[in-house]
Amino acid sequence: RLSQILAMCSSVSKQALMQLRQTTGYPMLACRQALSRCNGDVSEAKAWLDERAQAEGWAKAEKLIDRTARQGLLGIVQRVASPNCLSLLELRCETDFVARNARFQTLLSEACNSLADNFIASAPQGVTLVPQDRLLGLKLGDSSLADSVASLVGSVGENIICGRALVFNAQPDSLALYCHSPWQGEPDAHPLQQSETGSCQFGRYAAAVAYSGGSEQLAYQICQHIVGRNPARLDSPQPNPDPESEDALLRQEFLLDETRLVGDVLQEAGMQVAGFFRLKCAEE
Repeated sequence: RLSQILAMCSSVSKQALMQLRQTTGYPMLACRQALSRCNGDVSEAKAWLDERAQAEGWAKAEKLIDRTARQGLLGIVQRVASPNCLSLLELRCETDFVARNARFQTLLSEACNSLADNFIASAPQGVTLVPQDRLLGLKLGDSSLADSVASLVGSVGENIICGRALVFNAQPDSLALYCHSPWQGEPDAHPLQQSETGSCQFGRYAAAVAYSGGSEQLAYQICQHIVGRNPARLDSPQPNPDPESEDALLRQEFLLDETRLVGDVLQEAGMQVAGFFRLKCAEE
């Protein structure tokens, strides 16, 4: 075994090895093996590794399918060209360690941007859930989302699941978004991933509000309130006798000033909320 590794090391250039390792994230020994098989050609070696990871990923996915995936991230894309629309995708995994992985987050970013490319322009007003078959068929370069997830499963050895996906079209109203990441401020956090088509925000919780009037700052604060208090509806005919159990947004005590109700805060600011949503990653 050692002689095989030494033979591979001697036949592979260090520069090509580091390039392949950095661009793919595959184990060092696998990169050496790929370069050795492909006569040092980095592009061919990457293709061979991707094909192997995909094949192994599908096999692993079959074995891991029953394992619980209660970690992961929500990815949200809100384009500058269409600021009152967003796309959201939930990517679930087994451990927090994998959710922090740059390859996991890059895949989520690329998938979320592809979701925006394919669904935002034709989305009706309000929240539209994207069916799983159309979601898994999304193109990410030359691959599908399903194949890309399988490749990642082969690389990290964990069950990875594409969960809920949606598009929120707030037109003609404005749209505010709040995405809460558990790692904000930590050295190894990746709160924002850039891609060729745009940026993707990550978080365990996300809330968005379609609104008119008022201010962007207040709309953002309402999103924070929605994440914290989890309202189930906009309003109700009668207030709940127990303020702590109130589930209508307008009748809840405002998270940032509990002496006032959300409805009163909005009325004073001249703001109207037309709709909202809240999601928690891996929530059943």
